[in-house]
Amino acid sequence: MKKYLNETYLNLRNSNMSPDFKVSMDTFSKYYNDIPGMIRPDGIIAIDTQLPVEILKVIGPIGVGGWGNFSANNDPRCDCPQVVYALEEIADRPTNKIVTGRKAVLGPLMHSMMANAMGSPKHLWPKLLNVAFDAIKQKHLLFYFFEEKTQIVAEDFNAAGRITPTAYDYLHINDANLGGAKTDMFITREVEQEITVEGSTVTKTVSISYHNPYKGSNCNLEAGQLCLNGTYRDYIRLLVPKGSTLISVVGSEVKEIVSEDLDKTVFEAFFTMRPESQSKIVFKYTLPAMDLTTYRLLLQKQPGTPAIKHTIIFNGTETVVQLDQDRELVLN
Repeated sequence: MKKYLNETYLNLRNSNMSPDFKVSMDTFSKYYNDIPGMIRPDGIIAIDTQLPVEILKVIGPIGVGGWGNFSANNDPRCDCPQVVYALEEIADRPTNKIVTGRKAVLGPLMHSMMANAMGSPKHLWPKLLNVAFDAIKQKHLLFYFFEEKTQIVAEDFNAAGRITPTAYDYLHINDANLGGAKTDMFITREVEQEITVEGSTVTKTVSISYHNPYKGSNCNLEAGQLCLNGTYRDYIRLLVPKGSTLISVVGSEVKEIVSEDLDKTVFEAFFTMRPESQSKIVFKYTLPAMDLTTYRLLLQKQPGTPAIKHTIIFNGTETVVQLDQDRELVLN
């Protein structure tokens, strides 16, 4: 926070920096509960814009009193669903006055969607259930509960955004956009992992490519326009098996940092990328000693991201997967 956001305090909005959702919500709850007069909820549900988009695809456009109409139709102003643009315009468009409760639309919107879903024809209910199940699998919908037994149930269903312990190869890529705009929605990513096994030594080269083909927004506050596609300032972390040794990082604008967190070794780097450009960052490292009788690899998806193409080259043999949910692979 100090280094990249120039902030000397941990603001509540930044309390979700841990790649593990429960750890983030533990931090959030600690400070939330110190605020006088706040209600004490049973838990916390986190969603991204993908969930309302998928619900609206099933139930169709809806109106929300005092806020306007919302749909999943494409909005040419952002080449994104209209509901996404409308929410950003309500919450983030600059004004010449202080506006409180700019995100208050979320409650009425979700209430209206739920009411329309419950009142929809019965033949749509299976589709709505599939939307919910897919959102959980793909980590567009996460749960955190204060009651331990309920939390364990959420974790058993992989609905709690936990970082999973493993005794074999593992990779979780975590991108945090510290630029303030909503540039992530304009970026496509591809990951290539090259894995070489020589005796008992496993060397990995992980390359992440970023491409933003869209024109940048006018982010000058005086212009009063919606700043969606701005400069991407990416604080990137790779979570890999604990004990891994970093060999090199290419593409970072700062010196890489190696640390340990969540029973993983963490490689940290940072780079910036402007609209209508592309970038690439490459990590090379070796794994700690492990059982190589059967080569297993767990890929854990970052919550809130779209599916990302992963190409894994294992001793010259290529495997391609679309990482839309956590996946465990056996490589030969």
